[in-house]
Amino acid sequence: MEENQGLQIEKDFALVLTAAIDVKGMPKAYPTVAEQRQEDYFNSLAYYVKNQPRIKKIIFIENSGWPLDRVKEAGVENPHDKQIEFISLNCNDFPRVFGKGYGESLLIEKGLSQSHLINTVTHFGKITGRIYLKNMTNILESVQENYDCLCDYKDQTWRLKKLLGKTDVSPYCDTRFLVFSQNFYQQTLKPLHQKHQEGCFYLETQFYQAIKNAEKEYKVINRFYIEPDFQGIAGHFGGKDYSSKKERVKLRIRALSRKLIPALHL
Repeated sequence: MEENQGLQIEKDFALVLTAAIDVKGMPKAYPTVAEQRQEDYFNSLAYYVKNQPRIKKIIFIENSGWPLDRVKEAGVENPHDKQIEFISLNCNDFPRVFGKGYGESLLIEKGLSQSHLINTVTHFGKITGRIYLKNMTNILESVQENYDCLCDYKDQTWRLKKLLGKTDVSPYCDTRFLVFSQNFYQQTLKPLHQKHQEGCFYLETQFYQAIKNAEKEYKVINRFYIEPDFQGIAGHFGGKDYSSKKERVKLRIRALSRKLIPALHL
């Protein structure tokens, strides 16, 4: 890319949807019924195929070996002529104590190693496959400079939470949606889970620490310029509904604070 040209979304960007249809006993996963999860992924993929026309390349990666016939039907109606690649893995049999974050990191590594579409782009965005980011294109378009990593730090209010008596909090990076250059992912994030050997692999804190440590070497944009509008059902917190009235109020508060006090990372 030429200097200061920014990301060419249609040409140089691929969206990676991560999926685990059969959770195989993973603690705290929601929902646990494979058929329900399959429909959630179908609906999410159908949304990204039919909407946000500037995003032309989609890679759907599933890690439990579940047949993808139903999910592939989401690409039949393709009004924007997007390229869609389906990758089926069977790597969801790691020790459950490692947690969902480890599984997602392993999925990305193994899935991208089998992808042909990833070789046609300079950058890719990882989205948690069952949720919708309604303003994804707006977030990408808001950045008019080159970068190696675009993410959203949550590294302010954890100190306040500790003062209030919460001892299990720490700064983290929102891993629902992030964007990496190929080189940044290979050198900075891919090695993290490969070195992991015991205990839970907390993706949000692992990515935060690795990305922050890389800021001197790489161009990192650590806050989205606009508030991400996530909708759908979360895969944790007992299935939190991002479209609920409570979550929509929180969205408006965060959007306002991002404009008025950008240094406050709520």
